[in-house]
Amino acid sequence: MILRILKTNQAYHFLLIPLIVLGLWFRSYIHPEYFPFFEGENAMFLYKPVHQWLSQSALVSNLLAMVFVIALSFLVLRLNTAYAFIRIRTFLPSNIFVLIVSGLLSLHALHPVYFALLFLLLCVDRIFQSYELEQFHASAFEAGFFIGLGSLFYLNLIFFFPVIWIGFLLIKKQYQWRNFILPLMGVGVPWLFTWSYYFLTNQCAVFTETITANLYVDNHFLRDNLPLQIYLGFLTVLTLLSSIFLLNQYDEKKISTRKNFQVFFLIFFIAFVLLIAVPAVSQEILIIMSLPLTFLISNYLIFMKRKFWSNLFMYLFIALIIYMQFV
Repeated sequence: MILRILKTNQAYHFLLIPLIVLGLWFRSYIHPEYFPFFEGENAMFLYKPVHQWLSQSALVSNLLAMVFVIALSFLVLRLNTAYAFIRIRTFLPSNIFVLIVSGLLSLHALHPVYFALLFLLLCVDRIFQSYELEQFHASAFEAGFFIGLGSLFYLNLIFFFPVIWIGFLLIKKQYQWRNFILPLMGVGVPWLFTWSYYFLTNQCAVFTETITANLYVDNHFLRDNLPLQIYLGFLTVLTLLSSIFLLNQYDEKKISTRKNFQVFFLIFFIAFVLLIAVPAVSQEILIIMSLPLTFLISNYLIFMKRKFWSNLFMYLFIALIIYMQFV
């Protein structure tokens, strides 16, 4: 029952999705709190002025995070509508994205990773649109530019730059040397302007310290957090089941769909490696992981033949998220 409501392609979802966010995020506006930033995390070059502006009100910070999640959910929908990885018209990806993020309670406050995901979505869009283009030089430059701009909010987005090169190689068999250089130029432009500002204002030390802090400050988020461990355990099981299901139907997918899912796998893989390898990476990387997981899980729930199990997973998913609001 619940799955049928969430996966329809009806206009009421434009109202339902904000209502779901309001319902599952009630703690963020009844008892608003800031995200517990480590030193330097909120000092990234483009996020710093945003944080300074929001430092007067935790409620405004949380409400902006809600607006971001709603907007990102509709961008996720637009991505599927434009490139049809899931070959039916459905709002389920938007709803799954909202549910995944709603279970990450500390991220109900604004965090630079939300800006990063916005620019990653724009980057992925440029990669996917090259499938039907003969020349995609502009897309290559713009994809790099979006990664560069997003990394000025959330530094670790820069590590997703290989998604551009590999993504274009996956999407386009014939790949010209310009399409290696143009993404580098795109990612370099925002950083060149930023470095120039700090150089001209004699703040090179601040520039270096900010980057260092966002790479090497230890950040342990799972320790002594049993509810989050249970939630991530459930997501892990659902991800494994969804992955096995996708592999079983992989040969039935169109070529473009296979390539798109390969790009999503690459995003998930890089995020997972960062979570293990970079000390400063914490639970915020789960927001980026939610992008590939959204489409993977949506594909599983939509095409699963046994509707009892798909509905059961949805009920458990929602019940677990509601439980976490009270612990």
